[in-house]
Amino acid sequence: MKKQTGKWLFVLCICLYPFLSGCFKNIPLKNVVYKNDFERDSAHGFTFYNIYGRVDSTKITSYLNNNKVLGRFNSVLAQLKLDTLPEHNILKVEFDLYVHDKWDGNLIPAGSTLPDLWKMTINGMIVHLTTFSNGTQPQSFPNDYGTTVFNNPPLSNSWGTLPGVCANAGNNKGTTHYKIEYTTGHTGGLVLELSDVLQPFNSLCLKSWSIDNLSIIAAMYQ
Repeated sequence: MKKQTGKWLFVLCICLYPFLSGCFKNIPLKNVVYKNDFERDSAHGFTFYNIYGRVDSTKITSYLNNNKVLGRFNSVLAQLKLDTLPEHNILKVEFDLYVHDKWDGNLIPAGSTLPDLWKMTINGMIVHLTTFSNGTQPQSFPNDYGTTVFNNPPLSNSWGTLPGVCANAGNNKGTTHYKIEYTTGHTGGLVLELSDVLQPFNSLCLKSWSIDNLSIIAAMYQ
């Protein structure tokens, strides 16, 4: 197989020359190190935490035509740990994010100092700290929420709307669908954390989030 692969690479180099300055100089070696659509009720590798500590639950539910999703979550941190990965220097994380029901974007509720936030970190580094709006309030996404507040229109960069699940159960546009994709230089093991920073009085029915079709790719650029 190795000889055949080398042969084809050689042929492709000839065919593409002189359009390539260096034949396959940066072609990556890719490994899908984690892939889960949650249809088998497995949250392999995940642990879940709330403000009191670890939550003993897989947190997989049915949403939209009985498709399985990881969630729904409210005031929960979902952590995926992959201690051993193939040798790599690039990591790509992608998944579907569903933002359910009454998220209010950049609105800061009375008595609070922050809006409802959603957070993603890789090995402790913040990738996203942002807000989403399913109503009329502006949202930060696709920008982060920080010292500069971006007032983007509701549903910015979304892939469309879907039915709500509880507080907006009768609303066919009660959930917003986002594609989250992030690529970064990376070596070693992975700790991926997804969490919300919701106000204490918010209930799971009022607002929640879930994910689907999680894929993690480790690549070696040569």
